[in-house]
Amino acid sequence: MSTESPKTPIPFEEFQHLVAEYLQVEEEKVVREASFIQDLFADSIQLVSLMLGLEEQGIEIPMEAAWDVETVGDAYQLYVKHATG
Repeated sequence: MSTESPKTPIPFEEFQHLVAEYLQVEEEKVVREASFIQDLFADSIQLVSLMLGLEEQGIEIPMEAAWDVETVGDAYQLYVKHATG
């Protein structure tokens, strides 16, 4: 039985900064509508690295749902939903 209480999610701006840092792209390109593959040109290795890096920061995105993520906004929504349980 998990005793973890829901966490308060970080603001989108902080999430945006982390994504830009891990993918090594300009932060202003990391908008909610940006596609990881088509707009930010991330390959599968970079996406896995991003997921692991975010997890190290305490930002968990369920791996089974990660395959449905296409945009930065999708990833943020999934993270918020998971964080608030």
